[in-house]
Amino acid sequence: MKLKTLIKKNRLAARLAYTLREHRCGRMLRKYQRLPLDPNKILFYRPDGGYGDNPRAIADYLRRSNPELELVWACAGKRFFSGIPAGIKPVVFETDECFREMATAGAWVASTTLPYGTVKREDQLYIQTWHGDKFLKKIANDALVDMKAYQRGMASRKFCEPALCDLFLTGCEWFVPIAASAFGYRGNFLRCGMPRNDCLVRLDEARCLAIRKSLEIDPGTGVLIYAPTFRDYEKSHDTVRSDIDLTRILDALAEKDGRSWICLMRAHDGKSLTINRDPIQDLRFRDVTTYPDMADLLMISDALVSDYSSCGADFALTGKLVLLYQDDIDRYTAAGRKLYFSREASPYFTATNMDEALALIRSATEESIRANCKKILDFYDSFESGRACEAVGKVILEGLQKTAEAWRKERA
Repeated sequence: MKLKTLIKKNRLAARLAYTLREHRCGRMLRKYQRLPLDPNKILFYRPDGGYGDNPRAIADYLRRSNPELELVWACAGKRFFSGIPAGIKPVVFETDECFREMATAGAWVASTTLPYGTVKREDQLYIQTWHGDKFLKKIANDALVDMKAYQRGMASRKFCEPALCDLFLTGCEWFVPIAASAFGYRGNFLRCGMPRNDCLVRLDEARCLAIRKSLEIDPGTGVLIYAPTFRDYEKSHDTVRSDIDLTRILDALAEKDGRSWICLMRAHDGKSLTINRDPIQDLRFRDVTTYPDMADLLMISDALVSDYSSCGADFALTGKLVLLYQDDIDRYTAAGRKLYFSREASPYFTATNMDEALALIRSATEESIRANCKKILDFYDSFESGRACEAVGKVILEGLQKTAEAWRKERA
């Protein structure tokens, strides 16, 4: 068992680890805050999964629109460096080099909360994108209330965002009270959409073809993506398990429209995927867990099967089939984390066994699928614009300009 997992399972060890991390983070940032602030530098933080998610979408936009900016990418380890584009400096988070870059950057963009103990300068801009905004499963403090195991792992967990964050991004009104209850954040929101979803709202066919080509998928082949989330009740959080029979689902999709279909299997970030009916010998299955950006995979997919992941709501933006396979929902909510709404109140097509799943697939029409996608987006009061990157980029550039002006006056 990994040391990190052992620490999380012990309340005292977890509390000590968080406290040591908090003190080191604050100490190192204060040390390097003696250096001049660079209003031309932006630090992006995505701890796991490499170059992807909302920070990637924003970084790509800024690389194209403002190539003079200095972009720094902070991630969990050097294993992620290979996927980071030329022109963006990679650093390992919470190393001395990273703290130096962070302390001198004019702006921060993060897709998860920063360590408690983080301090920033008055003129620095901090934008929190989070990794989704249309959830099923409870997160952070909302999950903490119901889960004893999570309470041990989150021992002494506090969030710096209420004090430090200048803007939270959201693509739906539903998320605003969640940010308050889950993180204690009651500050300003930029209601522009999730930057990673711009590509789903404004589909680029040439880009889709390029992604398919890189994955060796023929243009006429139907693509099912299977993307389950983790289970808190598993003995190890490193593996995602399910009893789903993906072979039968692929067969049903192929029978329905006459096309050849393949299945892209993607576990939650940093996990591995195990299903009881192992299709490894079937050439229709591809493991894309290590592919750095989920948005690329959603762009080229024709149907999605998930369970309790917010990727279902993202995929609804495409108007294509979203099916949540929740065969373990009783155990998931009893022994794991609770959901924000009951299955009865859910706007999604859901199935608790293979018979239900296959019946839904066979009976679904283009009209019923589009109607269900609209129902999902209406449920969350979604206002995805397709231009979130542009909106965030404008805020960042304006913030950096103010920082530059403040530093010019201070040195005058």
